[in-house]
Amino acid sequence: GGPSYLPRFTQHAIQSAPAAKGESADVAAVQSAIDRLDPPLQSALSTQSLPGPTGESNRLSTYARGRVLCLGPDAALAEAQARMAQAVGCTTLAIATGLGAKGVDGQLAPEALTELTGFDAVIYWGGTETARAYATALAAREGALIPLILEADPAPRLTLERHICVDTTAAGGNATLLAAAA
Repeated sequence: GGPSYLPRFTQHAIQSAPAAKGESADVAAVQSAIDRLDPPLQSALSTQSLPGPTGESNRLSTYARGRVLCLGPDAALAEAQARMAQAVGCTTLAIATGLGAKGVDGQLAPEALTELTGFDAVIYWGGTETARAYATALAAREGALIPLILEADPAPRLTLERHICVDTTAAGGNATLLAAAA
């Protein structure tokens, strides 16, 4: 992992707001909205070369996580989550009561997360019971693990780090190191 990976093992400030009241969001409408989202950015947000103690080539790149469901629990929080996710290159869908045309209106039932497809992360800043239900539903899914992001600053969890290390000794050695040894 890169510099954003290790901090995931520490405790962060969790954002928590009271649960919003409202009608349940229509799961078919949510899936239709996810299907209409722009595809996530495929290009790297950043790439940097890192030092290699034995001359290997080390490149660290960051990418946007992809499509993110922003579940509020209220409209203002869902919109704030969407802005934060978009700032790091993610495509977002806000789902909360009172959103109107800015997303899907209503509260997403936790069990809906087992049926929906085409998303890569979920942000939720509501109560503990609902967060636990969302986490359980995400864990019950088949396929890749999808994170439930509860942190007040979701940006580090909304980027993926990819590290590529090329062992130059397998390709005849590092010319710079060989020249320095001579």
